[in-house]
Amino acid sequence: MVSDFQDVSKSLMDEYLSWDPSFATQVGWHRYDHVLRDPRRTAIAHQIERCSELISTLKRIQPGSLTGEEVIDRDLAIYFLELKRYEMEELRLYERWANGCEEVGYSLFFLFSRDVPRLDDRLEAMTNRIEKIPELLTYSRELVSRPYRRWNEAALEVGNAIPELIKSVQHLGKPKDPSISSRLKKATEAAVVAVDEYNKWVSEDVLPNSSDEYAIAAHEYERMLEKKCYGVSMDEALAIGETYLKLSRSKMAALAKRVVPSGKTSDALEKMKSDHPPTFKAVLDAYRDSAQEARRFVVEHDLATLPPKENLIVMETPQFMRPMFPYAGQFEPGKFDGSRAGFFLVTPDETNPKMLREHSQAGIINTTVHEGYPGHHIQGICSNTHPSYIRILIQSPDFSEGWGLYTEDMMRANGYSDNDLGSLVILNDLVFRICRLVVEVKLAKGEMTIEEGAEMLAKECSMDLNASMTEARSCAMSPTYFCSYFIGKLGLMQLREEVKEVLGGRFSLKFFHDALLYTGCLPMPFMRRGVALRLGEQYGLDLPPQKETLYEYAMRKASGDGP
Repeated sequence: MVSDFQDVSKSLMDEYLSWDPSFATQVGWHRYDHVLRDPRRTAIAHQIERCSELISTLKRIQPGSLTGEEVIDRDLAIYFLELKRYEMEELRLYERWANGCEEVGYSLFFLFSRDVPRLDDRLEAMTNRIEKIPELLTYSRELVSRPYRRWNEAALEVGNAIPELIKSVQHLGKPKDPSISSRLKKATEAAVVAVDEYNKWVSEDVLPNSSDEYAIAAHEYERMLEKKCYGVSMDEALAIGETYLKLSRSKMAALAKRVVPSGKTSDALEKMKSDHPPTFKAVLDAYRDSAQEARRFVVEHDLATLPPKENLIVMETPQFMRPMFPYAGQFEPGKFDGSRAGFFLVTPDETNPKMLREHSQAGIINTTVHEGYPGHHIQGICSNTHPSYIRILIQSPDFSEGWGLYTEDMMRANGYSDNDLGSLVILNDLVFRICRLVVEVKLAKGEMTIEEGAEMLAKECSMDLNASMTEARSCAMSPTYFCSYFIGKLGLMQLREEVKEVLGGRFSLKFFHDALLYTGCLPMPFMRRGVALRLGEQYGLDLPPQKETLYEYAMRKASGDGP
């Protein structure tokens, strides 16, 4: 029965969110705002066991009793639980990373920065969480048995910013219940002490005993690509990256001849980067103006259907998040909060004035497209409109980052910022994403060091060396994540080509984009199934099986100058 499946879906979602209360808060499921995750090995063992039990339950549900959307949800839930079981049971990345302070940061950020629930409820929830910080950090230590140096260097940077975040909760407002104020004050003092002790432990115990060997082995990286349904092997991803890096370099060289008299790519990039707002405040203002302009363009050119009452808030990246977001980032509103206001974070660097060059005028326009309109912000709020409980849990980077990268060139192709400097920044940002793919895969294969990755990024992308080192370290932080940008874009281009072939003269970007955006944020094979459903519903047409692999598609397009 449909209702039975919805009950199973809701129960599964609720159970998983109880394991990850910070994520529950992020999506607006406020049942667990008062608790923190349980980092003990016994809790992880229980979650592994429950994943197996839930998978068995789902496999017993016959697809014939479900709607088309529910069949996708059933298979998605199995995919998701199998991935989580693999990560907890086999990868065990929690043994390599002292990330207790990062958990503290995220547990407070979404309660701190949003205006739902009401302030008194949020203050009480944050007080409860702050009271539990010492216990969380104590148990978190027990997990770290084979630390990886790069991850724990970043963990210490995050940890050093956490005390100020905890203290700032007291300045949000005065709760009606005076006992909350006294509890919060006492809890804050104890939590800050606990964080300081934890940071000292990371500095004096974890880092001296950390390994410089990459966090996962090559075969584990390969397995992650398979589990995440990226559609390429490790070697294929690297071959795609190296092929398109060469192709993009050639395109940039041709473009540079139109931008500067010398015809040098480095001079063209210098011209582009030297045109930037004079201060970080002006940078923020420029991003806000750019967001409104990009939104207007999407609406006027009928590129996607925007949900009503959506809003994008441009703000400075909180201190504790800056090691993870060197330039910019985005968070969609919580699905269950009823809000459609997303956060677009922009990261300052007061210690390095040259970082303003990374926010050039042309760069601001392109980054706003990627993060805002019609990029991550629109993708996030459209995804939130889907009624599925299962899809709330899944934020697949091959679609989310692939979509963000896809929108950059798509907007230019439709006339937005379609000038030489606009094209140059899009190409330079593409080279940046391809370089991160190459660096990430070569790190996993043991063919490159972090320092060599930083040198490559600095050279290929004309980056400041400090910024390139931050980015190279980021490539080591989340295995398979930075691979997802370009691989995901290629997957979207391949799917668009297939849908266009089926629809012929009836094809429109609005139909294709809406079919994607309102399906969710799913791995590309599931996105393909969602688009196929909409083709059938709206046009009575079938989407044929893929005629070629993603690797074959990528290489065919490369031979013709790229997609």
